[in-house]
Amino acid sequence: MADEVVGELGRAARGGVIALVGLMVSAVFGFLVRALVGRIYGPSQYGTYNLAFTVFNITLIVVMLGFPMGIQRQISYFLTKRPKDTGILVSTALAIILGTSLTGLILLEATRGIIPRYIGGGPSTDRLLLSQLIGILALSLPLSASFNVLISVSQGFKRVREYVFYGKMLVPVLYFISAGLVAVVFRAGISEVVTAYVLVQLTGLILISRDLLKAGILPKQPAFSAKIGRILVTFSAPLVLSNIVWFIMTWTDTLMLGHYYGSTVVGIYNAASPLARFIPVFLVAFTVIYSPIATMLYAQGKKDEINKLYLSITKWVFLLTFPLFILLFAYPVAVLRELFGLKYVEAQVSLIILSVGFMFHSLLGPNGLTLVAIGYPKKEMIGNIIGALLNVALNIILIPQYGMTGASIATAVSYIISSMYKQVVLFNMNIKPFNKEYYKVICIGIGFTILGLLFPTDDILKAIIYTIGVTVGFYIMLIIFGTFTEEDIRLLNSLTKKAGIDLERLIEIIEIFSKKLINK
Repeated sequence: MADEVVGELGRAARGGVIALVGLMVSAVFGFLVRALVGRIYGPSQYGTYNLAFTVFNITLIVVMLGFPMGIQRQISYFLTKRPKDTGILVSTALAIILGTSLTGLILLEATRGIIPRYIGGGPSTDRLLLSQLIGILALSLPLSASFNVLISVSQGFKRVREYVFYGKMLVPVLYFISAGLVAVVFRAGISEVVTAYVLVQLTGLILISRDLLKAGILPKQPAFSAKIGRILVTFSAPLVLSNIVWFIMTWTDTLMLGHYYGSTVVGIYNAASPLARFIPVFLVAFTVIYSPIATMLYAQGKKDEINKLYLSITKWVFLLTFPLFILLFAYPVAVLRELFGLKYVEAQVSLIILSVGFMFHSLLGPNGLTLVAIGYPKKEMIGNIIGALLNVALNIILIPQYGMTGASIATAVSYIISSMYKQVVLFNMNIKPFNKEYYKVICIGIGFTILGLLFPTDDILKAIIYTIGVTVGFYIMLIIFGTFTEEDIRLLNSLTKKAGIDLERLIEIIEIFSKKLINK
């Protein structure tokens, strides 16, 4: 790997670490709210809670018109070509979003009595509760839509503070604290927990608006331009397709389980699903570092360097993801019982299947981003659409007969096939995450996964101890068998130094074993 690439990686490392911290905080506290609601209110109300948020998220995606992605690009363009009109662009975007989100609010309010008939199968009390929760969440549409657009506006101005601090840290933490107070301290109902979500969104919107006003990004005198509005809508609206595809991959299983089996099964399944979705968190975090550098290398015509970078990033993603995979795959009962309670242990098979699917997705690395970076975004979208269509088809076929297990198979298979399609496209371009050393890593990982299965336990403390033991053994064997290349070592050294992490002794040990193997 060229010194230039290593240098760029080092410069990006601190930002990557900040992004990783933000993603981890958001994921952890978002999950803790789910676990809290699941444990206190039981599978039936927890399932209704998930169905309500699914309906809310669908509506939110539609009313935002793709603006969170489109506004970033448009701000960058306006700052370069039309800097005086940037304030009008921001005001116009917010005015449009306010209009669409208020329309969405009215539609949700008008249909909240009808929606539960189709996705709220089960007791009439569950359907009534679902209608109530949808009505409460509808109030958050203009708040959440505006909040998301303002975060994207700040990113368009090359600011990460709002994205990390407000979007990924403050709001999730506040919601967890609020939900805890409502559910545990005041012993209120689940409707009050959802009301707390709306109030937290309002708080986040007020705080980010204040900061952007102080920074001069949010204009003090609102203005509206129909011409700029048309430009923004025309550019952003097609991006809604990406969001819809993401929604299909994420929420189809929940909606169809609700339709066929009701909220209780949805609640049990949604103990396994968010746990398994933790697995790709390192893959997502590394994209902050990988994406801009891969794009730079492509612009310079350095395809071989892209391949080396891809190989190294993919390997490190696998190594960091392995411990979580072992814990969820080998000890699902212990994890589910400790986090959600005995009523959710039924989801153990789903957790195993979903863990395999998301681990396979992770071990292939950032293939979708690589396609975008080298100028093939349509290929990346085709892969996503294939996954989404397959997800819907398999859910329709499998859920009526196999329930939660069918839903988890559908989701896992759709992610695997989508990733494999993208990988085949990259293989044809001679870009691949596999070399001799990575094959060794995978084989050793499979061996230690089997070893973890040889020590079954339903006790969470033993499960954690076994996971640590298996992980340490896995890492030691990787060092002994010399699976780390010179590029891997340089990447680790550069990232840790720039991120302020001292792993010099470990890097020296890895280098010693790598050199011994080369000399042999």
